[in-house]
Amino acid sequence: MAQRKNKWNSLIVNCQLFIVHCLLVSCIENDLPYPTIVGQIEEMAVTGMQSARIQSTANTVEITVADTVDLRRVRVEKLVVTEGMTVRPDSAACLDYLHFPETGFTSADSLPEEANTYMDFRNPVNFRLSLYQDYEWTVTVTQAIERTVKVKNQVGSALIDPHTRNVIVYVDSTAQPSLRNIEIEAFQLGSSIAQTVPDPMQVTDFTRPRLFYVTAFDETETWTVSVQYPNANVQLMQLSAWTRRAYVSGSLSQGDVAAEYRKAGEETWEPVLSHEITRDGEDFLILMTHLSPGTDYEYRLTLNGVVGEVQTFTTDTVMSVPNLNFDDWVQRNERTWYPNPTLDDADHFWDSGNEGASIASRNPTMPETGDVVSGRAVRMASDYISIASKFAAGNIYTGDFVGLAGIEGAELDFGQPYTGRPSALKGYYKYAPGTIDQAKAPYDALLGQTDSCHIYIGLFDWNTPFRVNTTTGTFVDLTWNNESMIAFGELKTNQPTTGSDYTPFRIDLTYRDYFTRPTYILIVASASKYGDYFTGSTSSVMYLDECELVFE
Repeated sequence: MAQRKNKWNSLIVNCQLFIVHCLLVSCIENDLPYPTIVGQIEEMAVTGMQSARIQSTANTVEITVADTVDLRRVRVEKLVVTEGMTVRPDSAACLDYLHFPETGFTSADSLPEEANTYMDFRNPVNFRLSLYQDYEWTVTVTQAIERTVKVKNQVGSALIDPHTRNVIVYVDSTAQPSLRNIEIEAFQLGSSIAQTVPDPMQVTDFTRPRLFYVTAFDETETWTVSVQYPNANVQLMQLSAWTRRAYVSGSLSQGDVAAEYRKAGEETWEPVLSHEITRDGEDFLILMTHLSPGTDYEYRLTLNGVVGEVQTFTTDTVMSVPNLNFDDWVQRNERTWYPNPTLDDADHFWDSGNEGASIASRNPTMPETGDVVSGRAVRMASDYISIASKFAAGNIYTGDFVGLAGIEGAELDFGQPYTGRPSALKGYYKYAPGTIDQAKAPYDALLGQTDSCHIYIGLFDWNTPFRVNTTTGTFVDLTWNNESMIAFGELKTNQPTTGSDYTPFRIDLTYRDYFTRPTYILIVASASKYGDYFTGSTSSVMYLDECELVFE
């Protein structure tokens, strides 16, 4: 019996030693950092490709194909990626996802016979490259459509707007005294193989705008074509209707220009004031103000005393940003806070760095219920996450936290779809900066200086959100060298707010031009301006409340 007991005790000890050994091995393995190998699409080609632009800083590929290519069925001919990467395209875009290659390839013809690289590129397609980390890429394929409309006795080029699908053609009133016998000489508004109904060559009466139905690849677009007489010696270039204002630009070889406008259906015209008309040589810019959102208007130009035809436009409606007062919050697993009403993807407009800090059960960005202007506010407190040995700035932004990027940083999708054109962002903030006690290159010289907060708003012409990667130093260029930036404004200060009350602020937006419509909005607030570079003070705190977009 004693011998059996000794054997049993020996077996227990051996099992315990084995378990300890496994735990030690597991700990050692988990403590070893994976190397950071950035996943890149180095080359890509598709059938019918005319050009390709690969932007490694934004993780995007922009491909142009012939207008005869059916975007529903495009064959990927080449996909060269960083060596060792696994390729996972969006399964919904693949015609046969199970047989799409899991690795890069230099030629589709060299793949096994069962491989299938056909994809639907009617919308941007995501590709995930994976090795030790995941890297999301977006591939956009567009057709090179050469749109043109020409008629006999035409003056200048036709004004073709592919967004609204409106076309305006000007004809000479002397050579073409009637709009009932217009002769169309060239007409292409879709693919060169599209079918247009009615036949443009058979349509001659343009005393009113005419509708044309352009069909290609089982999709039909409706275009409106108008033929008009130009106003004396003026060439209208474009009109841009905002929410409460509208701009008209054009050129006048000589003489004076005046303008007036009114709501559709009203009798009295409102003159455009002289200081609202600017001239630069032959070019002029007219500003119509004090308009109502979502309203039909009429306007007409007076050139050298001659009143022109009445034109129409409709102002934009007010396009708001969800939860800009920061009243709505939701918590996941009783741990991580999100500045959104629910955890549903449809409600996910805002995010923060909380997911990155959740490894230590910390929330640098949290709802504030006591010290507020109204309802709830957002409290952003910069912190040091010791378990990750990283500085985490309290921040909030429109976009999505994608995930950790290796052991050095994170990937974020900056921006949310938005087409409005506000004048400013206003709200209330309170800031208590600390002394910078955490810093990394290139801002390590800031140690010991006072921290700064940063609030900014930008409007951009993007096809997809901008993928920020703090590991590779990939950030949005907030200078005017960034041609995709349509408008920008910011507040940055290292001064604490005075008193116990919130301080009102207003950030005016400066626009690159008045005619390019944005596609994305990016609003960012941070208690530490250089938090993206892991630089700031662990005692800096900023509150933000009751913000709103201004439309003037």
